[in-house]
Amino acid sequence: MIVQLSLLLAGSFLRTVLSCQNDTISNGVIANFKDSTVAGDRASVVCNDGYATYHPVITCGEDSAWAPKPNCHKVSVRFSETSMVKYVYPIPYDSIDSSISFSFSLPPSQSSGILVRLASKKLLDGSRDTLTIELVGGFIATTMQLSSLGQSIIGFCHDDVQLNDNLIHKVVLKRDMSSLSMHIDNRSIQCTYPSGSTSSFTFSSLRSVLIGHLQPSWGAEYGLTGCMTELSIDGLAPLVLADLSLNGGIENQIITADIEIVESCGQEYVPEVTVPPPFTTPALITKAITEAVEFPNPDDDDDSDKTTLIVILVTIFILILLVLLIGVVCKRYYNNKGTYKVDESRLRAEQENPEQEYFI
Repeated sequence: MIVQLSLLLAGSFLRTVLSCQNDTISNGVIANFKDSTVAGDRASVVCNDGYATYHPVITCGEDSAWAPKPNCHKVSVRFSETSMVKYVYPIPYDSIDSSISFSFSLPPSQSSGILVRLASKKLLDGSRDTLTIELVGGFIATTMQLSSLGQSIIGFCHDDVQLNDNLIHKVVLKRDMSSLSMHIDNRSIQCTYPSGSTSSFTFSSLRSVLIGHLQPSWGAEYGLTGCMTELSIDGLAPLVLADLSLNGGIENQIITADIEIVESCGQEYVPEVTVPPPFTTPALITKAITEAVEFPNPDDDDDSDKTTLIVILVTIFILILLVLLIGVVCKRYYNNKGTYKVDESRLRAEQENPEQEYFI
């Protein structure tokens, strides 16, 4: 009895000590984790947007390791002309705003095709509200048509850069009541959206999301040949659901056809970086310097000879003036010297004969 009790206590102690840890998962977290997690306890794996796990529930094992091993992987889907991913909302709902983001890579041969299309169920007048992002002649174009309140509201975005270049491009589309904005590779794309009551811009009874091929009757040019990843529509990740559906995770609400799950869509697009030119003296400063100093033209011989002749003549003229000036100074000097001698003779005579007067 004592031995059995000891073994029971030892087993309980080991079960408490040998607990699973809150392991770090790339692109996800372990949810519902408790510090006292021990063998047999369960937890959930929650992945970031655009990532998926084949095992959303994991169990702590006797070896203090989670089983299956928690993992989140990126979901990239390669499409062909007949490929399709379709998600059907269990309950249609009205939407006044939307946020759609995804990355894609298309070959040069893919000039047209549907990327993402949101559609409502049929309205009373037989029409549908739609939001379509497609490739037209290699350019991204977005069209939204709403028929709420019996009127047709059309929004439109169009890019002027061709994107069927085998590189991965990032698209972000946002609709907020009466505004529509779009960015591709962080470039702002021009969008037009009519003005009116915000109630007129309600996307009524959103029913389905479609990626890739639509209906055969629409034409083969609407098929999509390329790769898409990180698709998020108001928090919904249809490509992740498609991946889980193919691997037995879920079966309802998602329809797939001829898709291939791949690790990556290829090389990401890198915007060109403009390198500043080497430093040069500003044009205004250069102009000021060149205008302040006049440089002679070496090819202008006539002007050079004339300048030399003028310099010689001016020099001769200055020398003549200088000679004349020296002559005037010398003449005055000698005249003053003669007068000084006469005055000196008179003074000496007066000193010798003080009584004698001299009259001049």
